[in-house]
Amino acid sequence: MKLPSWLSVRRLRTPRSKLSLTQCPTCGRDMQMTERSSMTGDDMRTYYCGHCRKEHIVNFGVATWQAMADARKSDRES
Repeated sequence: MKLPSWLSVRRLRTPRSKLSLTQCPTCGRDMQMTERSSMTGDDMRTYYCGHCRKEHIVNFGVATWQAMADARKSDRES
């Protein structure tokens, strides 16, 4: 489809950017961290969205202390 000469394309649609880990997956607003736990070996954080009034648990992966303990354990075994 050819556009009329007086109409120009200013910007093309871009795909929606990924949300950061501190943004609510439901509404996209920033959340507040309410709890941080790494007792299981994973760095788990609980965030609360004031707009949606929901809690979301985000897993950041292996906790630093767990990674260091695993490295020390492999050094001792060899």
